[in-house]
This record gives sequence, C-alpha cells and structure tokens, in this order.
Amino acid sequence: MLLKKKKLGKAIVAAILSSCLLLSGCGGKSNPQPNTGATNDPNNAGNNGSASNLEPYELNAYFLAPQCKDLPLIQEELNKLLKEKINATIKLNYFWWDSYYEKQQLAVSSGEKIDIMFSPSWWGFNDYVAKQAWLPLDDLLQQYGQDIIANIHPSYLKAPVVNGKLYAIPTAKDMYGTGGFIFNKALVDKYKFDINSITKPEDIEPWLEIIKQNEPDVIPFLSTKGDQQAYLVQDWHVNVGDVNVPVGYRKTDGDVKIINLLETDISQRIFKLSRSWYLKGYINKDVATLQDGTPIKKAGKVFAWTEQLKPGKAEELTAQYGYELVQADAWKGIEYYTTTPDLTNSQLVIPRTSKDPARAMMFINLLFKDKEIKNLLSWGIEGKHYKKVSENQIDFADGVNADNSGYYGIAQWAMGGNQFLDYLWISESPDKWQKMDEFNKIAKPMKILGWTYDSSNVKSEIAALATVGQNEVQPLSQGLVDYDTYYPKVKQSLEKAGIQKVIDDCQRSVDEFIKSQNK
Repeated sequence: MLLKKKKLGKAIVAAILSSCLLLSGCGGKSNPQPNTGATNDPNNAGNNGSASNLEPYELNAYFLAPQCKDLPLIQEELNKLLKEKINATIKLNYFWWDSYYEKQQLAVSSGEKIDIMFSPSWWGFNDYVAKQAWLPLDDLLQQYGQDIIANIHPSYLKAPVVNGKLYAIPTAKDMYGTGGFIFNKALVDKYKFDINSITKPEDIEPWLEIIKQNEPDVIPFLSTKGDQQAYLVQDWHVNVGDVNVPVGYRKTDGDVKIINLLETDISQRIFKLSRSWYLKGYINKDVATLQDGTPIKKAGKVFAWTEQLKPGKAEELTAQYGYELVQADAWKGIEYYTTTPDLTNSQLVIPRTSKDPARAMMFINLLFKDKEIKNLLSWGIEGKHYKKVSENQIDFADGVNADNSGYYGIAQWAMGGNQFLDYLWISESPDKWQKMDEFNKIAKPMKILGWTYDSSNVKSEIAALATVGQNEVQPLSQGLVDYDTYYPKVKQSLEKAGIQKVIDDCQRSVDEFIKSQNK
C-alpha cells in the first residue's frame, strides 16, 4: 500500500483529534438529499442516528483489504447497524494489493454503480478527478459529514481540493511518514544487529549478506512487482500524483521546482543500490512478477522490507503477520515535512455513478464517530475474531489465531474514517494514539501544503507516462537493469510521452497556487 498519498500552506499546530474544528467555505447553495424520500433536516440521519425518513438503500463499496472467509458475516453484522442508523445495507468488495488498482480501473470504466471507493493519491486520484469520475463533496460534507469535520484536522480537508472543490475524505491518521525498514525481530536478535545504528539505506547491506549466508530459507530483502522503493526516497521527494508518473519536487526545495524525479541524485542512488542488491542475491528473484508479498511475510520467510513508518508501525504489522517485527528509519538527521500526499495517501471518494451520494456520505460520517462500526471493519466480530483484554486493547478470541481467523490482516488505515477509534492489538503500545498525536506535531508543513494538481490539461500525457512508468521504469526500481545503460532509453520514452509538457503545466499550477496564498 501503501504507501504508498496532501496540502495546505499554514503551519500545522494542532492534533488530529482537535475538538470541533469546523472547515469554513465548504458549504454551497445546493442541498443534496438522499434520493429516496429523505428529510430536509441534515441532522436527521447520519449525524444523530435517526433513519425514520429514509427509504432503504444498498451501498456498494470498494476497499483495499485482503479476501477474508468471514467477509459475509462482517457484512451481515454491519448491515444490522446500518439499517438502524441510516436505513442502508452495504455490499463490501475487498481487493488486496495484487488486484485493487486493476479492479478500480475496471469498475470505473464500466460505469458500475459505486457509492464509496478507496482512492489514494498514489493510485491515479488526480487523473480520476480530471476525468470527472469522482463527485465534489463540499455540500455533502457540510450537510451529512459534521462528525467528519469535528474529528479530523482541517488540513486534511484542504488536501484533496482541486480547483476549489473537495473530492475525497482522507483518513484521520498520521500526518506525515518517514521512509524506512521493517525487520524480523527474531533475526535481528539472533545476529545482534543494532537497528539504531542505521543512518542511510546502505547501512543494512552487511546484514543482508549475513542473512544470505546463514539463513538459506529466508529472503534477505523482499520486493514486489510495482515496488519503486518509494519509501526510500519519500523523505526527499514528493510525487504529485500517480506513483507511475515520475513528476514531482524535492521537499527541501523552497521554490518548489517541478522536475523529473528519476534524475535526482537520490533516485539514482536508490536505483543503483537496488541493482547491487539484486545482483548480490539479496532481493527475491521473482521481483518482476511477485504481486503480493503478504503470504511470504506472514510465513516469516523474509528478513527486511521497506515501509512508510510512523509510531507503532512495526507493532501494527506484528499483529497483522503474527510474529514480532521492529522498525528503523532509513535516513537519520534529516528534516521531516508534511506534504499533501501524506494527507491524501488514504482516502475515500464518492463516484459519480452513486445513486445516493448523500447516503454514501452518511456512511463515511459514521466511520468518524461510530466506534462499533469502525472496529467491525477493522477487526471483525467481538467474541469470534477478537476479545477485549482491556478497554482499548484486544487479542485473538479463544481458539483463534492468525492461521484460522476468518477476518484478519486488515490494513486499518485503508478502511477510511477516524483511525483513532480503532482498538489496539495486544502487541501495540497502549499509548500509541498519544504518541501519534505527538508525532503529528513534529513535521514542517510544505510551502504548497494544500495544493493538488489538476491534470485535466494533460490527461493523455499523464496516461502515456503512467504506461511508461509501469512498463519501463519498474525494472529500474526492481534492480533488474543498470541505471546508466538503461535509463537513456527510458528518458526517450518519457520525452515521447510528453513529460516536459506535464512538468511545465504542473509548474504553472504550483506558481499560481503560491501566488494565491501570498495575496
């Protein structure tokens, strides 16, 4: 995921759960209503739980989540709650990393009736906005999303704004991420590796060699198809849209100059490092075809991989994979920044094909206020999938483990809503959310925080660049080819696809945004 996705212009000084922060300027003259006889009172449903004046409606939702045997049970329990609160039922469509992007593309292009969809910035969000696939949400938010407004930092609601209109509801979670590594703790302890000694990605190479020589059944460094080692450059770079389109800017560039990110010193360094690790046998040989590394991770057959880190990330993954993991930043001694992609890398949209956008917003609103609904989606059914060990911590239910649970391995951050409502797994620190609050205050806001690129002027070029990224850039990031000999061919493809036109158009948009902020 990831993850791989964000914008304001003013300092972020409050915690995510600041009380009743009302976003001004999101209202409008229109009055969107549920399409089946809803009341004109926006407080009558979605915000106070009354569904008396709503006709039945079935929501269709797409989430980034693994296929789970007990999904029908989760859906059944969820529908009981939704009927009572907003007189709705829901069809849950779960697709994991290996298929979600393609399933999303197919569903949107076919015109399928969809009410809620996970659409992070790094999976073509801006492109879909340009294609008018997503509905603007300003009026819907004001009328049916008051619990969203009250429980999310206003910076989040400024991040997915394009041409003055809000197109997504971000997840209330960490406000920035650091690039780094996840390690198998048993192997770290066995070989006495000091994870606190890491100052740069190259520092772990001696460890990878030790694992290769002494653990023949373990992959030293796991990478997957489409993995551009983005987490190793994210402390330095900001991609302005689809991860396959290498257009963005340096975080440390005060003037925000839009560039080809493949040509920076950091990108070249990581590409060459990936190549070296691949040739030395540290990276799995099936990197070009491996779609989903989850089964390998769950089996404990890997020493290290990259992730976007935050407080408690290793603990989250420990709960997900069933054995102890530890984390370490890839870079030490650098400044941290909050960017628009940090705020929009997990978010929900309402497609234009929805037959009842108001009801969809009511559902999203519940994810920000209803702890029972949020944890049902995140953890399953109490007593069957988990049990409480304290007020806010849980463990497997009796007789249940990672192998036999019918609902396990959910990425809670990808389910939308207010992540601060989620129970904490027994392996997680009880004060995780307090630490997250402190974490969110550290990073500096980028100069163009709150800017989102409207790519409608270059739709064809964006599509062509994404194709080049998927077909020609991925071998570079996977370490399958040498940068110095291979990149000139990639550069020609990028130029033919129109990268300079996109860079120029994007720079124009940035300059206009900065000018508007200085008025």
